[in-house]
Amino acid sequence: MTKRTITILWLLGIGVMIVGGLLALFTSLALASHIGAFAANSQYTTYVPDSPFWALVSFIILGGLAVLGGIVVQVVAWIGAVINTNRLVDKTWYNVLLWCGVAGLVLSLFTGLVGTLVGWVLMIIYLVGGPDGMAREPMLLRAMPTEPPKTLAPTG
Repeated sequence: MTKRTITILWLLGIGVMIVGGLLALFTSLALASHIGAFAANSQYTTYVPDSPFWALVSFIILGGLAVLGGIVVQVVAWIGAVINTNRLVDKTWYNVLLWCGVAGLVLSLFTGLVGTLVGWVLMIIYLVGGPDGMAREPMLLRAMPTEPPKTLAPTG
C-alpha cells in the first residue's frame, strides 16, 4: 500500500468518524427533545415509544456504526503504514509506528481519548514526514553492482 493510499484511507476514516459522530449527537439531542416534549404535554409519567422515537434510535445506531467503521478504516491505514515501513532498510520508522501504535491502542482501551490522541499524532507525523517504502525499490531488494570476474583466461 503506498503512502498516498494510506493518507487517503486515514483521512477518509476521520471524515466518516466525524459525520457519524455528528449524526449520533444531533439525533440524540432530537430524541431527548422529543421525549421531553412528549412528557411535558402528557399527564402520564411513563413514555411509550412511538415511531419517531424508533426512527431517531435507528439514526443514533447508524451514527455509531459509522464511527466504528471510521475507526476500522483508520486501523487499516495504520497497519498499511506499518507494512509499508517494514520494506525500508532502516527499521526506525517501522519500530516507531508499530510500538507507539500498539501503545496507543492499549491506552485507548484504558483511557479513551489519550490513546486516541497518541495514535492520531503518530499517524500525522508519519503522513507529514515519514518515508514511503513503496515509492522506490527498497535497498535490500536492489541488484547489487558486481565487479567483472577476475579470470586468468583471456576474454575477448
